[in-house]
Amino acid sequence: MSERISRIFSASRNSVKEVWCKLRRTKEIGSVSDMLDTQLHRCLSTLDITLLGIGHMVGSGVYVLTAPIAKKTAGPAIVIAYLISGLASLLAALCYSEFSVRFPRAGSAYSYSYLALGEFWAFTVGWNMVMENLIGIAAVSRAFSSYIDSLVDGSIKKYIGTHVASALGLSSLSDNIDVLAFFIVIVFVFFLTCGVRVTSYLNNLFSLVNIGVILIIISVGAYFSDTANWRLPDGSYGKGGFMPYGWSGVFAASASCFYAYIGFDSIATSGEEAKDPQHSIPLATFISMGFATLAYVGVSAVLTLMIPFYEIDESGLPDALGSNGAVWAKYLVVSGACCGMVTVLIGTMYALTRIVYAMADDGLLFAWMGVVNEKTQIPLLAMYFFTSIGAILALLIDITTLIEMMSIGTLLAYLVVSTSVIIVRYEPSEPMHQSLSTDFDNQQELNELSAESPTRENGDQLISASVYDNRKESDYSDDSSLSFSRRVKRYFCKLRYRNTSDTFLTTTIALMVLFIFILCWFGPMLIKASKTNSSLNVITGLLAVIIAICFTLIALQEQNTSALRYKVPFVPFVPTMSIVINVALMTNLNVLTWIRLIVWMILGFAIYFGYGIKHSVLNPEAFKMKKDVKNWGSLDDHNYLTGETASIASAY
Repeated sequence: MSERISRIFSASRNSVKEVWCKLRRTKEIGSVSDMLDTQLHRCLSTLDITLLGIGHMVGSGVYVLTAPIAKKTAGPAIVIAYLISGLASLLAALCYSEFSVRFPRAGSAYSYSYLALGEFWAFTVGWNMVMENLIGIAAVSRAFSSYIDSLVDGSIKKYIGTHVASALGLSSLSDNIDVLAFFIVIVFVFFLTCGVRVTSYLNNLFSLVNIGVILIIISVGAYFSDTANWRLPDGSYGKGGFMPYGWSGVFAASASCFYAYIGFDSIATSGEEAKDPQHSIPLATFISMGFATLAYVGVSAVLTLMIPFYEIDESGLPDALGSNGAVWAKYLVVSGACCGMVTVLIGTMYALTRIVYAMADDGLLFAWMGVVNEKTQIPLLAMYFFTSIGAILALLIDITTLIEMMSIGTLLAYLVVSTSVIIVRYEPSEPMHQSLSTDFDNQQELNELSAESPTRENGDQLISASVYDNRKESDYSDDSSLSFSRRVKRYFCKLRYRNTSDTFLTTTIALMVLFIFILCWFGPMLIKASKTNSSLNVITGLLAVIIAICFTLIALQEQNTSALRYKVPFVPFVPTMSIVINVALMTNLNVLTWIRLIVWMILGFAIYFGYGIKHSVLNPEAFKMKKDVKNWGSLDDHNYLTGETASIASAY
């Protein structure tokens, strides 16, 4: 009996170990030719990708977001708020750019986390990005329909509420139902079906029109500007002056303005359709981020200069321009907003389809989702399936709920990519050369280490990154004769030259992120409570010290020196700052948003553990099946898609 229990326990332990290994397995970066090989059509230039990013970022935000934030949260200081949030977004964009050079494939943050963190985290991020883009489609479609409806004084919504909703038996939902938004999604799916080249032309056209409208608004607004509106006397509203709500209002506005920059990750999803992704994607990211920042700052500046911020109407720009005699402004702004929303919808649908394709191509989602049409060279089945879900969400769910759900998926992706940059930058690339002698206590110790280190064929000696780990403990036991400073220096040398391929670095990074979460979540409560109990400041300080220690231990490691066309500067400082900002914003989301995320992830994990973990291409059997596919798009006799799935897929 005991032997049987022992066998069961041993089998269970082996099964758990096997699953754990599968969750942690990572992709390896292949040769440049392998990475550039794709079923998709490489036809996008740097200009195409730049306009894709600009269109995705500078869409409805410039017309919808600026007015309420300026009036209720920041006043004229919204200009500073946009600069702060732009800088915060730039930190995440820098991390995305490095990965786009390392791994120029579709999938964006999903693919990047697969390289650095493993399959489980990759699926988690990818599934959240699917949610983010699904909700983005629904939210923008709703905003688009509202703008179109405003041109006809709301008659479309009135007609739908009176006739369509009652005919469908949905009278109780007439306030939420948006049939126009549903059909907007369907129309855009038709355009995207024509292929990436046609989609790119359409996006370029509307992006250029939107850019032109923004430049006209800034120019006309500057003509009507009055600097007295930035120097309002105290008591007129708030504290008066440029910052009527103080710095607290500026930082609160920065958190809201941060979401105006969501969309640059669509640039990274073009990795398999860019002609020269390692050059185009980083350049397009910087150009689009720069233009988006200038556009948001320029529009917010002229808006608050044309009229006092407390008189800004809900419509924002049309009212401000109209009050200065530019009555034609309403139609100009509405046309610009519609063009902006067109480009946002294109960018969102584009990103969604490429992320799903990347996950299906890796075997983590169903194989039919990765089928690429031979003529258009895009994954049509994936696009039709998920945009249909987006259309249903647009039909039934109000825009406020949609935006709250979208935020958490985006922030999680930014967080994981920033963490992944730290991990890949400290992976060992090659042993360290003997020129590191200045880091050791004396030349005698260097000679001892060199004697134990591996030797190249030509006789040049190297110092292994793990040389301190391989020495006997007794070599360091006699420290009593050394001064305190020398003992500290020796200890940190041990840390610096330990083998970063073990769990030390990963554990340290994980602990740092964990304590950042704890500090951001409980820090404000501790600071508030410390006004009555000052001892709580010790807890806050202790959390900050632990984070600082983890950061220091990471910074002491030796970075790899692999040559890339672009690298994030000041690692680990830049990605760590990005982590802090993203975590701070995530912890400020409401509880219902987290509950919705949990429900979505339960559905995703059911798919992963029921299908993806077994069909991942990192499984030898699944990889062999994938190699047997001669032509993924043609679905020939060797394709492992069989039966009904193959017959459906072959139709596309």
